[in-house]
Amino acid sequence: MTTRSRRYLAAVALGMTVLCAGCAAVPDPPEAVGENYPGTCLPPELSWPSDFLGSLAGESSAVGGAVVGLRLEYIDSDWVWRLRSHDTPHDAFGERVDDASFGKESLVDVRTLETLATHQVQLTEAEQHESGSGAWGAAKLSGEQWPSPLIIEMARVMQGETAVWRITTCDTETNEQHVMTVD
Repeated sequence: MTTRSRRYLAAVALGMTVLCAGCAAVPDPPEAVGENYPGTCLPPELSWPSDFLGSLAGESSAVGGAVVGLRLEYIDSDWVWRLRSHDTPHDAFGERVDDASFGKESLVDVRTLETLATHQVQLTEAEQHESGSGAWGAAKLSGEQWPSPLIIEMARVMQGETAVWRITTCDTETNEQHVMTVD
């Protein structure tokens, strides 16, 4: 076997290993924010987005780079954060490939932020733009604070030619949702 053949097989094996990391299935998100909540938007224990978003990109395998979306979901009797982030693809030889549309979507436990499942996704046009506030800055601008309101979704959306954050908060006492946009 030639050196080139070994390198190719090693790259394929590495690619398969990376693809299978977090192979648990990631279900599609619910149609609407807050759908399937068990009567409340406040899990018994959770990490608040404005507390963890600043450090997540450097400390968690759930994200590949800058966070471009998150949503609080209730799936199979468990509270999870659905996180979307930039990610960097690699070619068959392990070399980085520039592709702004390449992203990662992960489900993480709301309490521990442990990665439960992850898969690659194609980012939307708005998610590919890195203008304006990052996720942590936008979370701070939302007014989120203990005990209310709680951010239950942050999504990058296009507003004209500009990518902005559409943030949905929930009043933890009334479960009433409020939507705002921030740059």
